[in-house]
Amino acid sequence: MILLGAVALVWLVAGAVYLALPDTVPAHLNAAGQVDRWGSKPEALALPLIFTFVVLATLPILLAAPIEWSGATVRGLAVFAAVGALFALLQPLGLYLTGGDGPAFARLLDGGIGLLVVAIGLGLPALTRTAPPQPICGLPSSAPVPDLETRVKGARISGRAIAVHGGVVVLLALLGAPPAWITAYLVGGLVVLGVFLCVYLKRTLEPRPPR
Repeated sequence: MILLGAVALVWLVAGAVYLALPDTVPAHLNAAGQVDRWGSKPEALALPLIFTFVVLATLPILLAAPIEWSGATVRGLAVFAAVGALFALLQPLGLYLTGGDGPAFARLLDGGIGLLVVAIGLGLPALTRTAPPQPICGLPSSAPVPDLETRVKGARISGRAIAVHGGVVVLLALLGAPPAWITAYLVGGLVVLGVFLCVYLKRTLEPRPPR
């Protein structure tokens, strides 16, 4: 019901916005945030369609899987639905709010992706509680798989760092930084942050392998 509600909300907003869009909309932006390809109005619905497809493909798996529907599971599902809905609305809502202006649309997209990163970071502990046990960062290791509380502790540390990174992206977008700079910081920062967190967490939280 949570996922279907998110899909209904996305199409309610996207449908209302779609009616107000011009017949031609920006379909692709270059690194400088300038429009280098224009497309027809229906292309603004690409992300809502992708989100709907992912939800419809996920529902049979969730219904068939032996999932224990605890509070943590519901919270994890709610985080997934909220992040997915926000992602789906970035394109149609961004085009509507910016009037198709390339650099403004690019900054709004970057700011929206920054909010997505913040949401993922804050929701990481809840998602970790619903995920199957696995080594830290999913990397092969001879050490035992950490227990749930250790994995959640690592998710809290990682989640806070990821949320701060996303917040900086939003701040850069609000300050009007060039879209290319924001994208470089977003992608490069996530790579550096991911490597640092994996090394740090493996050294501090990973159980020692038995001798």
